[in-house]
Amino acid sequence: MTRRVVFFINLTTDGMYVLEGALADLEPAEDVHRFANELMRETGDEVMGRVMYGVMDYWDELDLDDPATTDVEREFATFWRETPKRVVSRGRPDLRPNATLVEGDVVEAVRAMKAGDGPLIAVAGGADLFATLSDAGLIDEYRFLVIPIAIGQGKSIFGSLKEPLRLRLTGTRTFSSGAVLLDYERAD
Repeated sequence: MTRRVVFFINLTTDGMYVLEGALADLEPAEDVHRFANELMRETGDEVMGRVMYGVMDYWDELDLDDPATTDVEREFATFWRETPKRVVSRGRPDLRPNATLVEGDVVEAVRAMKAGDGPLIAVAGGADLFATLSDAGLIDEYRFLVIPIAIGQGKSIFGSLKEPLRLRLTGTRTFSSGAVLLDYERAD
């Protein structure tokens, strides 16, 4: 049996995943946060790009004993800290506890991880990491959380694909904020 590789990202309704500052203050509704907590709880390894890893430093720095920290935040931070992170970078970023740099070819590294037994491997990153692993056929499930905002510009998660990615819808879920989770697998 092989491990499943799941790619998850928040997208705007116009398909963007980043625009400096435009999405920085996005606070997920509690039901979205609980979904993210469940996904993190099920994750055995998190493979992520350097930029996404940097964005997530908040969860390593969050004071779990602060009374202002909500239960849902505390739960996510706990799962986050327990999950091994595999960071993909061309450089040598500073790594926090429970993180290692992916050495060598990321496709071969993920292929080796996938060949073993264990819980799912979550992938979070930008268009280049997405395209590299998708083009190699390593992503089993695509989970796009479409948030109800259009920003008109930014970076498309699909912008680095070398060829069309044909997907088959396997499920949907609507959240209280109007965000919609779209679950896909490869159609081929």
